[in-house]
Amino acid sequence: MKFTPELEFTGGKVRPLGLDDIDHLWNIYQQPELPGQAKPSQKDQIARIIDYSVKMAATQRGMMWLIEIENKILGMVSVFDWQPSSLRLMLRVDGLPELTIEQRQAALQCTMGFLAKKYHTRNFAYQWVEGQQPQIQNMLTSMGYELRATLRDAWRVAEEGFANVLQYHYLNHQEKPKAGRVGEFDNPAQNLNKDVNSDLIDKANNKGAK
Repeated sequence: MKFTPELEFTGGKVRPLGLDDIDHLWNIYQQPELPGQAKPSQKDQIARIIDYSVKMAATQRGMMWLIEIENKILGMVSVFDWQPSSLRLMLRVDGLPELTIEQRQAALQCTMGFLAKKYHTRNFAYQWVEGQQPQIQNMLTSMGYELRATLRDAWRVAEEGFANVLQYHYLNHQEKPKAGRVGEFDNPAQNLNKDVNSDLIDKANNKGAK
C-alpha cells in the first residue's frame, strides 16, 4: 500500500521514494545545504533511509518526497516530528543548488495542502539554520509563516561550533470536520438544535405536489 502520494504542482511534482532513487538521494546528501551536516559514506545508508521513509509514512511518524522538475531530481521535502493527535508537524526541504526558491516554495505548498486536507494538519513548523540561504526566510514569511522562537546554539556545525536555529510556524485556520454519528450533520431530525435545510423542504414540497 502506498502511503505517500505523488503530487503535482506548476512546473513539477513531488513523488515518493523508491529503491531506484538511491543515486538521486546520494547526490542530494553529498551536497548538504545545512551547515555542518554529515554526508553518508556508503550507499547502503541511503537504502535504509528509503525503507525508513515507507515505515514512517505507514505509522504517521513522517513522510518524504523527491522534488522532480522536468524529469530531474532537484531536492526533497521531509515531514518529521509528526504529532497527528496535536495536528502538528515539522517540514524541511533539502535542495540542490539548481533548485530555485520559487520551485522550493511550490513543492512546499503542494505538500502542505495535501497534509492539511488529508490529515487536517493545523500547525506547520519549519526550522531555518544560520548559514542557510537567507532567501528561505523571505520565502517562509511570504507563505504566511511567522518566526516564533530562536534556539540559541541549537545546531552543531563543527567540533566546537554551534549555530542558532530560527523556528517558524504557519497556522492553518481551516476548521477540522467535526466527528459525529452517521447522518448527524445531514439529517436535522438527529440534531434538534439544527435548522431544517430550506432546500430539503422545497424538494419535499415539490415531490408532494407531483
